[in-house]
Amino acid sequence: MIGAHELHSPIVKICGITSGEDAHAAVEVGADLLGFNFYPASPRYVSVATAASIAHRLPAHVGRVGVFVNAEAVEVERAIDIVGLDVVQLHGDEPADFGAHFRVPTLRALRVDSLAELPSAARDHPSGWLLVDTADPALYGGTGRALPLSSLPRALAARVFVAGGLTPETVTEVVRCVRPLGVDVCSGVESGPGRKDRLRLERFVSHAKAA
Repeated sequence: MIGAHELHSPIVKICGITSGEDAHAAVEVGADLLGFNFYPASPRYVSVATAASIAHRLPAHVGRVGVFVNAEAVEVERAIDIVGLDVVQLHGDEPADFGAHFRVPTLRALRVDSLAELPSAARDHPSGWLLVDTADPALYGGTGRALPLSSLPRALAARVFVAGGLTPETVTEVVRCVRPLGVDVCSGVESGPGRKDRLRLERFVSHAKAA
């Protein structure tokens, strides 16, 4: 699913989906992946049952991503089964080999102060997909703050999703500078926590894919 995009426009992941209405809007404007946040402390938390009720109505070409923070492996596996997850996103302090035996790929979140730090931060993760977000010692699951930009080695950029304060107004510059595998947005396309704004969704996806 993800590999097919590597030579084309970036994959667009819309995270923090909490309702069928928002999921439908994201699909209609061209999102490739939808993220469901299973971290209870998040304002965008959804239960496995709620995520399943939304995910089971999605078209087959749209990927379902489960976001976890320091969850037990059995919890992750249960969500994979019930929701039908295509990707597991690890956003906590999980060991480097956590998730190696899951039957779906993992997207490992790395928190840095700038993209220039990513090559060093990625050394413990020499393969697989990475998501880079702004560091905050007190927060998990995304800070909503933009990262200082810099280019990345091509091989690393080809497996990285850039997150952190992206908006329809900033995503074009990020894609042109980094040329990442994908981009990930949550608060930047919302009218309030957990409530997506249709116009901002449409502008974000179109700007990202046209960059």
